[in-house]
Amino acid sequence: MHLDFSALVRELGTPSKLVVSSTPELAEEVEKEARERVGPKRGASYLYRKPVYSIPSKLFSGIQSSPAEVLRELGLATTFITASPFADIARHWAHVRYCATLRSNRKQVLALTQAGSDIVHHHKVAQSEQLGIGLALVVAKRILERKYPGWLFSSVDVDVALEAGFIEGVGLVRQKNKAAMRPDYFLVGRRAGGGNSGCKVYVLECKGTHGNAYHSKRQLATASLQVGSIEVGSRTLPSLIIASRLSTAGVSIDVLDPPGDDDLWGGGSEEFDALISEDPGPQQWTSGKPTFEQFYARQRGLLGAEDFQPSEADLQAAHAEYEASLSELPVVFQVPEDGKKWLFRVLARSAAHSVLRFAGDNTAASRFSTPSTAAYQRLPIDDQAPDWQTFTVSSEFDIDSHPFVGVEYSMPLPNGASLEIFRGVEKGMYENLREGRVSAYLRRAHRLRGSWSSVPAGATAISAQRQAVSVGSDGTGLRIRVV
Repeated sequence: MHLDFSALVRELGTPSKLVVSSTPELAEEVEKEARERVGPKRGASYLYRKPVYSIPSKLFSGIQSSPAEVLRELGLATTFITASPFADIARHWAHVRYCATLRSNRKQVLALTQAGSDIVHHHKVAQSEQLGIGLALVVAKRILERKYPGWLFSSVDVDVALEAGFIEGVGLVRQKNKAAMRPDYFLVGRRAGGGNSGCKVYVLECKGTHGNAYHSKRQLATASLQVGSIEVGSRTLPSLIIASRLSTAGVSIDVLDPPGDDDLWGGGSEEFDALISEDPGPQQWTSGKPTFEQFYARQRGLLGAEDFQPSEADLQAAHAEYEASLSELPVVFQVPEDGKKWLFRVLARSAAHSVLRFAGDNTAASRFSTPSTAAYQRLPIDDQAPDWQTFTVSSEFDIDSHPFVGVEYSMPLPNGASLEIFRGVEKGMYENLREGRVSAYLRRAHRLRGSWSSVPAGATAISAQRQAVSVGSDGTGLRIRVV
């Protein structure tokens, strides 16, 4: 079978509509699904979930994207896979593996290709999980940047952030025991324009399936439990739970919005840079099962009865239910109220670290590493500073007259041509981050956001249609071309 790589690249860069849904009816169906999971056969962990609500349609209507943008977000989200001299190739693989899985159909809707659909079950599970991450990040960032104009949102892997922050008991996540489940990403919002700086944090859980709407609702019910497992100052963070259904007829994306407290830090730009320049230091906080008080407060929130004054009999019944459910309740990671500034440092530094890693500059990225992260990234057989950790940017190209710096990989094609994939960061923004001037990076991101208007929704096919480009509002860029 002959594969036309030029046509493939053209598909990668073609903007498409995203079919996004969020309705009160969907929220109620997910709540019903979660309620039905409580019982002897399903466990009582869902008694500790967060309630879910729909979001206003103005925040998600008319969203366009492209396969190139989905792949760029997926590659950026996996930049913390660093404990290997092949880490940069692994990021390259994130862009290559799913190049032929998404396209724009006749209705100009983003859809799964036939080749992407014709795979065996266990490969579909991996595909839906990975593409679900990319699609969820595209939608979540668009929603939040519409909700908070002038803010820039970046993804930070939850487990990496918790590990970097010295929180004890992080452990493994992907276990059958639901008590160990956590969400996928923090979405770290920073004010990009104006003289003041700030930080908002959302928790994101990404789901993906090749199944029908029922499978999506089940996934969202699980997600409502996962996003409630992190608390700051005894309150949950605001969340987005997003489930993507992959189909050759079109990708369908469901979004719901569990509530929470979103303001993490606020202050001036100089204070912002000073805080980020400092290592947040170790903490001795531990994870654990929720207390009865936390359990009861969460239950009352689920029932919308926060203002209800319980009787002694009510409290005794609730305490009995808590004791009976304790083994099934999830592990909760708690950051105290006075730890907000610490969490802001960890997440803001992690976001900067991720962008520099995406550009391939491991040396500059180490400026934003904690000792815990550095140890996590080093293999036992490595020296203290292995050569592969000092690799830096080595390539440059222009998008809309703006230079981008990063790394490029090339793979030969059967017809004698080559497929080249470049990933990098706008040069001025990269230089700001490399020098540790995060506020300047954010201001430049705000100024240049309009420069990518000729790259609709972050992605487009370029003139000769032998290359596709995606640029994010964070200055990260991906180019795929046939030469």
